[in-house]
Amino acid sequence: MKIVKIVFVFLFLSSFLTGCFDKVEIEERALVLAIGIDKYLEENDTNTEKTGEEKRFIVSMAMPEVSEEEKSGNTDPMNKNKSQNSVNEAIKKAEGSSVASTIDLIDTYMSKNLYYGHTKVVVLGKDILEDEILLREVIDSLERNNEISRKIIVLGTTRRAEEILQTIPKDEKMLGIYINDFYKNNKKNSSFTYSVNLEDIIQQLLSIGDTAIPNIEIVDNDVRLTGLIALKDSKYISYLDDAITKGLLWIIDRKSLGEISIPFEDGYVSTTIFKKKVEKNFYETDNKIMCDFVVNIQGNISEYMLGKNIMIETEKYKMIEDEISNYVKLEIDNSIKNIKQLNVDLIGLKELIRKNNYDLYDKYNLKANNIYDYVDFNVRCNVKIKGSGSIK
Repeated sequence: MKIVKIVFVFLFLSSFLTGCFDKVEIEERALVLAIGIDKYLEENDTNTEKTGEEKRFIVSMAMPEVSEEEKSGNTDPMNKNKSQNSVNEAIKKAEGSSVASTIDLIDTYMSKNLYYGHTKVVVLGKDILEDEILLREVIDSLERNNEISRKIIVLGTTRRAEEILQTIPKDEKMLGIYINDFYKNNKKNSSFTYSVNLEDIIQQLLSIGDTAIPNIEIVDNDVRLTGLIALKDSKYISYLDDAITKGLLWIIDRKSLGEISIPFEDGYVSTTIFKKKVEKNFYETDNKIMCDFVVNIQGNISEYMLGKNIMIETEKYKMIEDEISNYVKLEIDNSIKNIKQLNVDLIGLKELIRKNNYDLYDKYNLKANNIYDYVDFNVRCNVKIKGSGSIK
């Protein structure tokens, strides 16, 4: 009898493990892979909403869409002209007075529930980035949306975000997956790509109001990550090209490594950077705060000249290290010059000085004053080549 009771209890409990009463099947979900947010412009009006609300935002959403052939199972395996997979990207968009209400409007149009578990990227259009109030509303709305991860990648563009979402990357099918894979595959070998997520943006805008986000553009009918967009006081101030970006990332991003190629003798020598450490010190001299940056780099020679082994030529070996040091220092100095001219604190100097030397932060009242009126820079680079790339 005791055994019968145990079996009955087990069967009763197991019935609760078969599923959730409120679960949503995958077939009932509209998977949102990318979100684009633009400022509303009357000429871009879709004329689909008649809510009577003031229109201030345009929200675009990229979702995977299976072809009718795939749905019906009538795809021809011998058709050489068909794409590698039949899943394409559909763009749904709407206009509204707030980001939250516009997203809700898109949801009401859909026969499926919007699902953000696979959302990879948010693209912010230039009109949004140029408007401090709209940008802060966008970030606030994304932060409050519990379905959107704070780790979602944030990109800016010098054009409309909806244009970016409507451009399919070459050899790809969906923008969101392309962006996610780009950062995943390049995070250990990229000299001027920079990843910023929603959480980063929130912290930087709340603390200093100055930040930089990666820029995505359309080049030759393809999308390309290129340079950075600088934000001052929570709005667009300038585009920074790849050269300025690279110099900046030497000191603000410990993950950006990659290749350095410099002229040497009759050709070029290339070095793969595999380790970087930046030492930052702040002290007072001549009524200025000296920002002392020491960039320590380790790398391997990846290309030089057939038949030449510089590892046994001590003098040349040291010359190459010095040339790379000078090259990196020049890139950093040029980037610092540009951000000083823009008067934008992309290095986060105020916060760094506050944390590392509060007495100086307080003495010069950096909370209220312009940081560049009180700082000078001293940049040094130490390069150590650990190997020459063995020839087998």
